Amino acid sequence: MLGTVTIALEVQNRGSLPAFPGRYLHAALFSILSHVDADEATWWHDMEGIKPFSLQLSFKEPRQDNIIRRGDILYLHVSVWHSELWGLLEGISEGLEVVFGRLRTTIVGVRYGAPFNLPLKVDNELELISRRLSAKQVRRITFEVMMPTSFNGTHGDITFPTASLIFSSLVDKWNAGDMTDALNKDLIRTVVEKVTLERWEGHTKRVFYGRDRGLTGFVGKFTFNISKLTEEENQLITILALFGQHCGIGRLSSQSLGQVRVTLQNK
Repeated sequence: MLGTVTIALEVQNRGSLPAFPGRYLHAALFSILSHVDADEATWWHDMEGIKPFSLQLSFKEPRQDNIIRRGDILYLHVSVWHSELWGLLEGISEGLEVVFGRLRTTIVGVRYGAPFNLPLKVDNELELISRRLSAKQVRRITFEVMMPTSFNGTHGDITFPTASLIFSSLVDKWNAGDMTDALNKDLIRTVVEKVTLERWEGHTKRVFYGRDRGLTGFVGKFTFNISKLTEEENQLITILALFGQHCGIGRLSSQSLGQVRVTLQNK
């Protein structure tokens, strides 16, 4: 199941958030979920491996500085791909106080939806798959990496997002949900060997979580040519790419890193 939840929060005191507030967003979401069902929230928090959601933060009004003022409206965006977690998110109530570090907010609205104009129901990923099966074959896929991303490597983090790293990451995320069909990672790696990098631009960016903790990630654009793939392979890779816009790529998407915008080209 692919779903989105937008939580509107009104700020109760003047304050600020770091440039990359992912840890605050992560903590805030689980604080919210603990008020719905404490035991279930703890289970999702403590589970090992990939958590089937990603987070983003936005503001109702454009900001001129990093100061957040009383009365400002923030939006916590949750993208989820597991129906049981979705069921927990459906229990969120207005009026709850939510803390982001020293910033106090109150939930003033909750909106539920689905990405890509899909119907809001269990197994709606089948509708996404059906649409791609009847669409024109894609020749190029561009990933615009808007938040720093990195990937797990044998000897540490890898910051350069190759096609193999991107699509292997997406398979892992897909399989972390409760999708109708699990994907074979080795098969995807074999398919991706025929995907070529046409152009890229970007740079590394350091994300700090505290004085002694940080992560180096990549931001920029990557365009891949997939014209050498068979029709079935093309459809599979395209579906995964679109899924990446929902779930993010690489590490720590549950802390708002790895957000991407995906563009498909038929020519």
